[in-house]
Amino acid sequence: MEEFLTPETVLADLRHTAIWGGLDDEGIARLAHHALFFAGRGHAALNPLIAAFYPEYAGRVAGERREEVFARIRGQVHEGLLRSGVLLHFLCHDPDLEIVSAAAREVASLGLVEEPEGARGADWVLKLVVTGSVANSGAALGGLLALGDEAVNAKLAVLRPGLALPWADRALGQMVSCTTGYVFAATVTFWLEWMEALVADLPDASRVFDWTARALLAQREAMVEQTILRGRVPARERTNGDHGAGELSVAVFAGSIGPRLRALVPAARQSEILLRAVAAWSGTRDAGSGVPLNGASA
Repeated sequence: MEEFLTPETVLADLRHTAIWGGLDDEGIARLAHHALFFAGRGHAALNPLIAAFYPEYAGRVAGERREEVFARIRGQVHEGLLRSGVLLHFLCHDPDLEIVSAAAREVASLGLVEEPEGARGADWVLKLVVTGSVANSGAALGGLLALGDEAVNAKLAVLRPGLALPWADRALGQMVSCTTGYVFAATVTFWLEWMEALVADLPDASRVFDWTARALLAQREAMVEQTILRGRVPARERTNGDHGAGELSVAVFAGSIGPRLRALVPAARQSEILLRAVAAWSGTRDAGSGVPLNGASA
């Protein structure tokens, strides 16, 4: 595969689609990695060819292997070897929700700037979603929500009416399913505030209400650290152990949102997924109802 080690040979192989059929799946994965690497080194002519090649790559290479490619490219971006704009390929084209979600967080956190319009970071991700440039838009929105940034969440809240439409169920379901294992207070509050806004419109709003309840349950069940984060540590403080962004124990945080959750129950008593979410955040973690997170509630 040495022929893939130069920008010129990668460019030629991406241009000639007949070559792709002669490669095994691992060859396709290596071609993708080299193409992304050289695109990240500034060979801009590769970018439109990668966009055309990505469906072939995604269709033939398993998600686990694509995750390896993404992790390597992301690591090289953080090391300063590659330009961060290469991450946009993963954001816009990959079918794996976790990859898209992580790419969205990276684009936002790194503050990538669009030229010449100048949208930056999370605003650029939102622009790409709204203009239909992201194949799995809900995963991108879920990645932004996982940042735990109240300013970003306020912009996401503007999209709620569109996400509530029946045809947006796929995107909303992706957004709901995006969990990272660590939970920010602002992420939980985003869903809880939406639930509170919807409850007055029940039962007509029951479909969307159940999605929001499902999101709260998913966040609780996916937790790795039994701590609720209140914000990210600023970059300038990451080498200084004396500063933090603040955190709460799950018990304390659950106690603070418990009354708000329980206040929803009388109007939404028919929502089994809400009852599961209330139980989970109250500490009983009752998972015995048999309602799947990605299915419709009873």
